[in-house]
Amino acid sequence: MSDFQWIIDRADSISIERKQVVASTTSRSGVTRTVSRGGQTWVFEAKVADGIPWTELRGYISLAEKLDRVTQSTIQINSTGHSWLTGYQGNSVNSTGFQATWTKGATSITLTTSPTTSSGYKFKAGDFIQLSTGHVYTVAADVAYNSNSVTLHRPILDNTVVTGTAISVGQNCTWSVVCVQFPKWTIMARNQVSWDGPFIFHEYML
Repeated sequence: MSDFQWIIDRADSISIERKQVVASTTSRSGVTRTVSRGGQTWVFEAKVADGIPWTELRGYISLAEKLDRVTQSTIQINSTGHSWLTGYQGNSVNSTGFQATWTKGATSITLTTSPTTSSGYKFKAGDFIQLSTGHVYTVAADVAYNSNSVTLHRPILDNTVVTGTAISVGQNCTWSVVCVQFPKWTIMARNQVSWDGPFIFHEYML
């Protein structure tokens, strides 16, 4: 387990941001023009529940403080209580047999191997996929059982690979992140910890 994983596992709320950075101007006549500045990196805001015993958290806090707001680590959304958040939505017999090929800068990947399915969908919009051990993306449109093209929520950041590279799905996805906001913790009521705000993690861009 990474030194940040306990924060995600014990969070009582998680906010996920992945929209584009957009610049807009509005003329005096009311006409609005917008342009994308790219972005679409993952930002996670996780609030650890107040009241967890200090004797349970003291070691975890020290591990996270070692990384502080400087060192990259990893997180997953795969605890038992979060299975509904990242679970695979398609109809394939499992979510561990997908392989694909892709090109950097494209907005879709091509599946080269898929688990068996004769109806429904290979993926549905909102599914999480990770290209090899690289970046994580969300599926931006349903993928029928007889289709091999998967549209993603942002252009591909990962380098082109040979056909047949495995992709991770759902709870098996891993994000590389840096903590950009580390809240102050306070020991209260003898053996409980409270926090003055959320942890904020930004996707680590190589």
